[in-house]
Order: sequence, then structure tokens, then C-alpha cells
Amino acid sequence: MVATAFPAASEAALWAFRAGGSAIDAAVAAAWALAVCEPGASGLGGQTVALVRLASGRTLAVDGHSRAPAAASKLSVRRVEQRLGYRACTVPTTPAVLAALQRRHCRLPLATLLEPAIRLAAGGYRLTPLQHRQLRWCEAGLLATPAASRFRQRSGRLYAAGDVFRQPRLADALRRIARHDTDDFYRGAIAQAIAGDMRARGGLLDEADLAAVREPDEREPVTVGYRGRRVLTVPPLGGGIELLLALKLLERLGPDGAPDAAASWSARLADVVHTTFAERERQPAHPDDWAPALGDRLLGDERAVELAGRLSAARPVAAGAGREEPGETTHLCTADAEGNVVSLTQSIQSLFGAKVANDRYGFLYNNYLTTCPRRPHRYRLDGRCRARSNAAPALVLAPEGGSMRPALVLGAAGSRRIVSSMLHVVAGVLDRRLELGDAVAGPRVHARLSGRVWVERPAATAATTWGRCRPSRSRPTARWSAPPTPVATAPRSPWTGGRPRAPGGPGRWRRPRTPRTPRASDGRSTRCGGRRCTGCCCCRWRSWWPSGRRCRARRSCSGASRC
Repeated sequence: MVATAFPAASEAALWAFRAGGSAIDAAVAAAWALAVCEPGASGLGGQTVALVRLASGRTLAVDGHSRAPAAASKLSVRRVEQRLGYRACTVPTTPAVLAALQRRHCRLPLATLLEPAIRLAAGGYRLTPLQHRQLRWCEAGLLATPAASRFRQRSGRLYAAGDVFRQPRLADALRRIARHDTDDFYRGAIAQAIAGDMRARGGLLDEADLAAVREPDEREPVTVGYRGRRVLTVPPLGGGIELLLALKLLERLGPDGAPDAAASWSARLADVVHTTFAERERQPAHPDDWAPALGDRLLGDERAVELAGRLSAARPVAAGAGREEPGETTHLCTADAEGNVVSLTQSIQSLFGAKVANDRYGFLYNNYLTTCPRRPHRYRLDGRCRARSNAAPALVLAPEGGSMRPALVLGAAGSRRIVSSMLHVVAGVLDRRLELGDAVAGPRVHARLSGRVWVERPAATAATTWGRCRPSRSRPTARWSAPPTPVATAPRSPWTGGRPRAPGGPGRWRRPRTPRTPRASDGRSTRCGGRRCTGCCCCRWRSWWPSGRRCRARRSCSGASRC
């Protein structure tokens, strides 16, 4: 069984099966292929996390989370540089994780597993309509640097859907890894190309940071019982704790197989997701502090009963922060007849990562420093700090013949939407008795820490536009939100937003947020109402405002006549 986000990657996994490999071989081959054919979501400059169940019945969590460069700090990295540019990058771990999986658990050699990815990079693949839309969304940032401008053809236009996109420089990097193993990426010619590229363009990553990368740890997964099954996922840094806590809350808020209407079920999921991430901000779990006792406390029945009681009583669950970092991810699942199962997530954080690429080999750098808070926090920005992640590859075991056997293997993409998406699928299959395909295809809701709830249009009925939802449960803190219509039109996106009303009243609604201005790789606005930006406080860091208005930092546009 193979499930990936791109047909060419699925073909790579099938090719590994035909060559005599196991599900782990197939997952590694598909992951290398995804690093080529999904450059907006993954790549050699990103990180990889995996949950692996061996035929022996043992399950391993492969921790490939990345660290910041040693030189990273609040003084060396401005806030805008955490999102865009060469200083936003953490030390890539994807090559190290995939090579470690191959050495420890695969039958086929690394060079063999790299063959499909090399063919894809050298021969090219046809872009999908979604990939073309993603290129248009990020066009301004990508074309601001020469290396990332490879997404534009020689004629000057972006690659369109159906065009063949070739990456010969990336193929050269993959051939070097096939010949010299991943040591070349961390201590050889590729490492020198990365460090030289960073020095030339003001980045922080150097040879010492790359050489410090070691083989990823194999850790014990975290697990809880749910409706008579066992759900296994990765421990912190990933989003596994949030997924398992959300399942425990769902189990206490509704009986098994409750015949809830879709609207009330969606509302319950939104409440659970918001509460889960609010708790994550209040009590962040760090891998350096991780121990079985901490896991028992975070996922214990006592905590779940308390939070479920607060939700049922509509008492507020306060969030520690209102900001939600962006993210883009890719995921794959494989399984074989011997009992090997792999759930693997890899990412470069935001869509097209830091929007900058390696000059010699063409792969994009990640921007995982955007997940590191600048305020006092367990994951605060500092040298060698850990980058937070929401990746939560998971496995559901069900009793069969006196033992627990894999029933579902799953994962998702979309930063914090990973947890809400997986919650929809697991609860849809186990609680609402949906077929797997229907649960995956069903409309979803996602509650943000700010209090805004995103609703896919098919689920945006009158009951799920949050006119009936109590603000003490949703904690609306965002100042700007969409009008109170059942379905708000969102250009190029299936998601719509709404804000809860106060009980018994119409609520107070603000005008929609002004669309953000395109930004270059240094974070500055490139346009300001059709004119060049003069760099005032509101244009440089926030959305553009007309003349005479105050920016969202509540300061006037001083000294900027064009604003």
C-alpha cells in the first residue's frame, strides 16, 4: 500500500516494492522523490519525521526535528528575517533521516532508492494546477533572488500547469549523495556550497552547524486508548501530544457512535482543537524534559476530565498567544504484507520555505525559525534552539485475533491544521462510522488560537457559522474578522472565517481585513497602493492603509506622504 501527495512519488514507492524492497524502502524512495516534485512543501533543505512499525511489532518514532544555527539569536535575526531570507533557515535534517532509515531498516542500497528522484529531477515532471497556483501566490518572494527564480522560464513567465519542470542542479546534488552518502551534504562539497552561499548572502548557517548533525534518535512513541483502539504518534517536538489530547477530550465529550448532526460535531471538534492548542501554549512540552511521567501527566485522565468539564461548562480556556505560524507540509504512508508500516511527514515549514534557494544545487531552504518565539518561552529563539513542529504521523491499532494490528496509518499537511485534519479522519471513522474515503474527503473546521474558526464551505451551514457558539469557549481575541454571513467568499481558498457572537446579542462585527501587500525576501512591501513603498511603519511591517488612517500598531503613518 502506498499513499503520497504526488503521483510520481507513488510511482517511486511502487518501483522500490518491485525491486524487492519493504514498506520502509518504499517510503524512503517516495520521500526522496517528494523532495523533487513537491518543492513548495519539502526538499533537501527541510526536515523529516517518521513513525515506523516493524514486522516484529515494535514501533519507532524517528526524530528528525531541526535546530537553529549556533549564531541565531534575537540580536542576529530580526523578526521579519525569521520568515523570509537566508537567516530564517535551521539546519536541514531530511537527508540525515532518510539515510538513517535506509541504513537501519532497508534492504535496498541508498543509490538504488535515489534513482527515481534523480530521474525526476533530471527529466522533469509536469506541474499540477495547484503547484501553478502556489507559484503565483509566492511569485514576488521567489523571484526576488536569482537562485529561486528558476521557477520562471527563459521567456520570463512562470511555469504553468502541464509544463515540464526540470531541476538539473538538484539532480547533481542527488547524484553526489548517491555516490558519497549524506556525509557529502553535511561535511563534503554540498556542505561547502551551503556554507559559502550563506556567507555570501548574510545567512547564519555554517560548516560547524552542518557537521554537528548526527543520525536521528529513534524514540518510543506516545500512545493513548481511544474507543477500544490504541493510537500511536510521535513525542514532542511534533504535534502528537496535541492529537492524543484532542482524542481524549472527544472521548469524554461524546459517547461512542453518537448520532450527532454534522453541525454539532463540527462545533465540538472546533472547541477541542482550540482547547488543545491553548493548552500547548500554556504548558509546552520540550524533548529535553520528556519522560514517561510527563507524558502520563499531559495525557492523563485527570487532565482530560478537567478540560472536558471546562468545555462542557463553557468556561474559558485561555490561550498563551494569539499568533499561529504558517506552514506547508507533505506526507506519505506505506505498508506491506509482512507488517511493516511507515507514516512519514517532511516539510520546509512555509510554502516554498524561506523563498530562497541554494545557488549551486537549487534546493530551497526552510524557514523553521518562524516557529521560535521571541518572547520568554521554552522554545524561544536562541543558538541551537529546537524548532517547533506540528508533524504528527500516526498509527491506529485495533484488536484482531488476540493482538493489536494496524487499522489506520495516517498523517496530514498544513502546520496546525495537521492535528485538526487528522482528528476529523480518526473521529469520523471510529465515532461516526464513516468509510475512510468519506472521512478524508469530508469538509473540515479549524479553530485558531486567535478565536477565528475556519470552515470549509460545505460545512459552513447556519449552525456552524458560530452564531450559536459561546465566546467563552472560542475565546475571540482577533480585532478584525469577516462579516457574519453563513458563507463568506474567500478568493482562491476553500476556507472561510467567522467570529462568535455574544450570547443573546447580534455581536459586534468589524470590516474585513485589508489584503496584505506582496513582500520581497527582506520583508519589505513591494507595492503600496500601486506606488513604491516609502517604508513607513505600517507599510514596512503590516498591510497598507489609505492616507489618514492609523496602522495596526496604533501609530500614525509619520513621514510617509504616499501613504
